[in-house]
Amino acid sequence: MAILEAERAENGRSRNANAVDDSVSDTPKGDFPKTAHLLKRPDFLRVYQQGRRHFSGNMTVFYLRSQTEAAPEPKLAGAAADLCTHAKGRVRIGFTVSKALGGSVERNRMRRRTREAVRHCLRMLDGMNTAVDIVINPKKSLLVARFPQISQEVERAFRVIRQNCDAGQSNGKLEARRV
Repeated sequence: MAILEAERAENGRSRNANAVDDSVSDTPKGDFPKTAHLLKRPDFLRVYQQGRRHFSGNMTVFYLRSQTEAAPEPKLAGAAADLCTHAKGRVRIGFTVSKALGGSVERNRMRRRTREAVRHCLRMLDGMNTAVDIVINPKKSLLVARFPQISQEVERAFRVIRQNCDAGQSNGKLEARRV
């Protein structure tokens, strides 16, 4: 053990399991704080029943504009608070992966890949005028899709959500209508 530590000291490197080597990836960095997660079953059901849908090749995205009062303010400071809290609302995102899509390994892989794509694209929803809840349901084809394709689909969905929510705000509507 002492030999390994001596070798690391000679090389000027220390090993940190949590360290990320930024030099190997040009992928944009993002954050997805816990306060931006949609967690409660009634919230999911409300988005499914009252919200709108956006379909893409590898996922279906449900979204619902909500009243600011319905979502309590997060108790964060700094960049994480800026991500999920906006002037008049905030964004909360949840993931639903059905057992029909495969075993736990496949479902967790779908959830991880989708969550990572959301983390990269979450800044697109920054500065929205209204609070919005989003639920993402991946399809089986997400397992074999390449990550750039998944990321593009999430980006496109966020662009549509932002456009529809901003347009609905200018019309004076309080909630998105079901499609």
